Amino acid sequence: MHEDLQTTFAKAQASIGDGPVVMVNLLSFRDPPVYPADFEDRKVTGRAAYYEGYAGAFREIAADLGVTAELIYAGRHLATLLPAARKLWDDLVIVRYQSFADLRSIVATQDYCTRAEPHRIAALSDWQFIATKP
Repeated sequence: MHEDLQTTFAKAQASIGDGPVVMVNLLSFRDPPVYPADFEDRKVTGRAAYYEGYAGAFREIAADLGVTAELIYAGRHLATLLPAARKLWDDLVIVRYQSFADLRSIVATQDYCTRAEPHRIAALSDWQFIATKP
């Protein structure tokens, strides 16, 4: 995980605490995705890079670590009703974890850095990642 993400996640851990956490992802895709020149597992669209590349690798890493990441919802943004001038997101994804520490354990792995993160970076032109407590 990049140094700035480590710092951000450490600060978030202090405020989020223990117990289940639900993460909300607001996604805007690039088309085509922008990969590093030496990355081999390229996907054709930003959406494919995110769902097939990033999410696929993320699920495998979580399973290898014994971490449960429960997909609650994934869907396309249809309309922003109010306020009308807000940014339009392409998709929204909601995932529940047993703890924020579980999420941190995934993104702290070298496997995440080499297999998952390049897809996320290539796929997304903009992104918001919001932690909530049930």
